Amino acid sequence: MKVKLRIEGMTCNNCVRHVRNALSRVPRVISAHVDLEKSQAVVTAEEGCQPSQLIGAVEEAGYGAKLIEGEDEDSASKRWTRSLVLGIILTTALYLSQFLIRSPPLWLGNILFALSIPSSWMTLLYSQWNFFFGLYLFLLALPVQLVSGYSFYLGAYRQIRSGRLDMDTLVSLGSSSAFLLSTFGLFFPGIIEHYYYDEAAAIITLVSAGHWLEARVSRRANRTLKKLLELAPAYATVLEDNGIEKKVPVSELVIGQRVVLKPGERIPVDGEVIEGQGLVDESMLTGESRPIEKFPAEKVFAGTLNLNSRIVMRVSAAGEKTVLAHIAEVVLKAQESRASIQNFVDKLSSVFVIFVIGIAIATALGWGFSTKWETALIRAASVLVVACPCAMGLATPAAIMVASNRLASLGILIRDGSALEKCGKIREVIFDKTGTLTQPKLTVGDPEYFLKDPLLANSLAYSLAKSSLHPVSRAVIEKFENYPLLSLEHWQEKPGAGIQALYQDHVVRLGSLSWLKSLGINIDELKLQSLSGIGLAMDDSLVAYYPVSAPLKPAAKKVIERLSANGYIVYILSGDKKEIALELGAQIGINSENIIAEVRPEEKAKVVRSLQQQGKSVAFIGDGINDGPALAQADLGIAVLNASDIAKESADIVLLNADIEIIPLLLEISDKTLKTIKENLFWAFFYNTLAIPLAVMGKLSPSVCAAAMGLSDLFVIGNALRLYKR
Repeated sequence: MKVKLRIEGMTCNNCVRHVRNALSRVPRVISAHVDLEKSQAVVTAEEGCQPSQLIGAVEEAGYGAKLIEGEDEDSASKRWTRSLVLGIILTTALYLSQFLIRSPPLWLGNILFALSIPSSWMTLLYSQWNFFFGLYLFLLALPVQLVSGYSFYLGAYRQIRSGRLDMDTLVSLGSSSAFLLSTFGLFFPGIIEHYYYDEAAAIITLVSAGHWLEARVSRRANRTLKKLLELAPAYATVLEDNGIEKKVPVSELVIGQRVVLKPGERIPVDGEVIEGQGLVDESMLTGESRPIEKFPAEKVFAGTLNLNSRIVMRVSAAGEKTVLAHIAEVVLKAQESRASIQNFVDKLSSVFVIFVIGIAIATALGWGFSTKWETALIRAASVLVVACPCAMGLATPAAIMVASNRLASLGILIRDGSALEKCGKIREVIFDKTGTLTQPKLTVGDPEYFLKDPLLANSLAYSLAKSSLHPVSRAVIEKFENYPLLSLEHWQEKPGAGIQALYQDHVVRLGSLSWLKSLGINIDELKLQSLSGIGLAMDDSLVAYYPVSAPLKPAAKKVIERLSANGYIVYILSGDKKEIALELGAQIGINSENIIAEVRPEEKAKVVRSLQQQGKSVAFIGDGINDGPALAQADLGIAVLNASDIAKESADIVLLNADIEIIPLLLEISDKTLKTIKENLFWAFFYNTLAIPLAVMGKLSPSVCAAAMGLSDLFVIGNALRLYKR
């Protein structure tokens, strides 16, 4: 179920994050997307989640919420734009008025004379010019406070009511103090020398303009996700049982239906080809630029493009269950997630607001007793505005949002923001050998037989491997698929060792030579030093030897060289014999001391743990079911495209592009993301450290402070957007 809410009181991306986090914590909520421009939240939740729970969570966070039922989605965006335009027009008028008509202009006298205004009235107007001019400024500034400033005042009220102080509090205090001081001086002449209505309006207008620009600039960071969600078409052509084709909304498709795909059409849901064959462009999903030829029984995915022929597919997943929807959900969760550094910044920001209010009070009292209270209050307002910690709050989420979207466009799924942060701290990288550094598809060479009947041997090997999903078993099946399938009993797969069963009262086994040897089977006839294959045994005798090879991926050597050049220490983890692993390491340039061989599946996590106990931050890259514990144990787990579901669920990062060539770029972008976060935080703290003393000394007016605060937000967003090109 999807629930749309109108959110009140949001003024910036920090507010968006607070609302999103509040909604995400509600039980049964799957995801929450919050739009600043539209002042809306779209919540995807399981059945049973009540809108009242969502509204309550938003209100508890200090914002308002109400259910949207058929309201124009653009209305909030239009209201926001209208209030900003109003603020710009009236603030400009205020500044021009202060500059152009401080004293009664000649044209005003001519107009009054032409209207035959009594001279006594004209004398009164000129004698009381300061009051009437102040009243004119008041009337210009009041709509800015009530309309343009509404969201700030409402936000401040809600935050104070919920026991929090934030940016809205500082802006509201700064603007209202200048406005109220001017109004007090207007009705009690002689207290102040001039009016500050222009400053009061400028604070609200400039901060609003800064947030409006911030939302426009950061929209680019959401572009990848929005494009992803728009890839799946709205309608599909269903092939009914009577052969008639019928166009229906994709939302009505159910599992098992047949869908016709015409050349040039995007695939609406996940499914399996049942008729026809053709090229499919999956670049948006995997990053692989070359089209993939699809044959019957092969899978196709929502959002990919059917290029050149008519294909009929059977629906296997629709809606939220498609791979495309899953990717979008993962990207969204990564954007919504919090890096550990963000927790520190949030705590610091909340304390910082109280600290700033304290400095503002001290500024008002200090200058009030030494000079004029008018000057003191304006300088205090400057302190409140210039010290808004908005840039601090944006520093981390802005960088994570951009980085996660850029990586998604490259075919890399980041599960959460902490994964990016961990990437920047990694120095040790462990590659699982089979299927990661080597081609996932193994091949079986020419067998060596120790039984007079090769036909029986190959049939036994094929029959034992038939029910296994292990890569070696798949290679055996492909090699001997034309051999007869024998009847076996008590079939068992021994993880990391092999397969055994009963054949006509004989125990037959197919597996690693070390496993067979441990069971007492004589394998002395083989030269173990040069072997990388499996053996077939019947009872206590070796029947056949099948050499198995997995060629290196073309990019493997370059990947290792690039990682080493960037300062990473690379390891190979393999279940093969040490001699075989050393030979592979020599091919791709890994030192022998960094090659860990003859490791059983259950021991992989122990190897990772042993390195961590030495104080090292470890990334593990794997693809198999037995890699799950190691992926989970590692500081950073990376699963490749062909990874099993268990491996993907255990990993922090999933490579949709099977080519490991992307890994150096992944680590580089992650490292730059961490540096960008630190740069943003440095700028935010440096800006406040420099600006607050200048505001205290009166070197910055409130309007200049408002402009500077908006520019600091844009700097942080702009610096984060550089990750698209860095």
